[in-house]
Formats: sequence, C-alpha cells, structure tokens
Amino acid sequence: MADDDTTTTDVTDDTGPATDTGQHDDVTAGLGEGGQKALAAERKARAAAEKSASAAQKKLDDMSRRLQAFEDRDKTEAQRLAERAQAAEAEAAKASSKLLRYEVASSKKLPPGWAGRLQGSTKEELEADADALLKELGETQQRRSPDYDGGVRKPAPAPTDMNALIRQKAGLG
Repeated sequence: MADDDTTTTDVTDDTGPATDTGQHDDVTAGLGEGGQKALAAERKARAAAEKSASAAQKKLDDMSRRLQAFEDRDKTEAQRLAERAQAAEAEAAKASSKLLRYEVASSKKLPPGWAGRLQGSTKEELEADADALLKELGETQQRRSPDYDGGVRKPAPAPTDMNALIRQKAGLG
C-alpha cells in the first residue's frame, strides 16, 4: 500500500512540472528535472497552506461570531440599546464631520477630492485650512506654469546643410 501511494505521488509530481513548464518556460527553463519537481512540490505546499489558512480564517470568524453571541446573551435589553445608540451617534458624528468638510470645500471652490485633506473640528478651522491649502496650490501652480514673456516663441531656424545639423545635434552651435 505504501508503495502505491509513493508511485501515485511520483506520477503527480511528474505531470505537475510538465504543465507548469508549459506555462512558465522563462522561469523553469534552467531548473532541470530535479528543480522542476522541487518547484512543483513547493507550489503544492503553498496551495495547501493557503487552503489551510482560508479554513482557519473561516473558523476564526465563526468563533468570533459565537463569542459575540455568548457575550450578548448576558446583556440586558437596555445595554444592547445603549450600545446601538452609541454606535449610531458615532456614525452620525463621522457623517456630520464629512459633510462639513465637503461644504467648506465647496464654498472655497476647492476640488472635491481635496475635501478629505482638510483638518479641523469646527467650520472656522476647516475654512482656515482650506484657505491655506488654496494658497499653497496657487503658489505651486504658479511655480509650475511656464513663463512665456508675453507671446509665442518662434521655432529655431532649420539648419540649411548637414554640417550645421550635426553641430546643432551635438550641442556645438
């Protein structure tokens, strides 16, 4: 029986690298037969480990739910309602803060994607931060914009002969 299992494993190992070699020629080309078998074994071990980790995560999630249910079993209805109210208040405060940031960004003509960057807890703090951010953005835009000196530039005259073209490309004139 043990010999049959070994033979089955060897057959599986022989077919595994053949399909892997077809898919990953650039990676497995220089490995040789022993290297390909080792690579196939490593890939099988990795797949088994991932499957085991997935099963363990599912079990952990199930145990967490059961623990929460066990803890909630002993709570009174008033405690449950108090926890729900506290969670709802926290969510409402977060939404209110987000809305205030977007309102300030809109009133200051700040791009909507930048609203999340505003810092502060009051409307005045957020407006001051938006003003500072707009000032920074304006300075950055001014630094990046090219200076055209009041008009369009004329292109350099094209070289008339091959020697002038070579000198120009070489940076000599």
